[in-house]
Amino acid sequence: MDPYTTAPSQSRWRRGVYAAGLVIPFTATQVWALLVLLRLAPLDGLVGQAFVLVLLGSVVAIWAGWRWTWQLGRDRDLRPEPAPKTRIPT
Repeated sequence: MDPYTTAPSQSRWRRGVYAAGLVIPFTATQVWALLVLLRLAPLDGLVGQAFVLVLLGSVVAIWAGWRWTWQLGRDRDLRPEPAPKTRIPT
């Protein structure tokens, strides 16, 4: 652990919390809607195919929301440190 690293910026933490505050209820709503559809709709024929499309769309939407939350919460201002150069003794 490097004792000279800077503390995470307060705005970065707030952005991540706000984004999670949006994504968590959205995820719960998506899961609830899928469970309702799974319980009420017969899954044969075109209804089953439509359910698969809705399921895939929900998975993509949830993934995109959590990816967005993760990107807002990470510190993009800091560049990664370059790898140390190893010197070959001559």
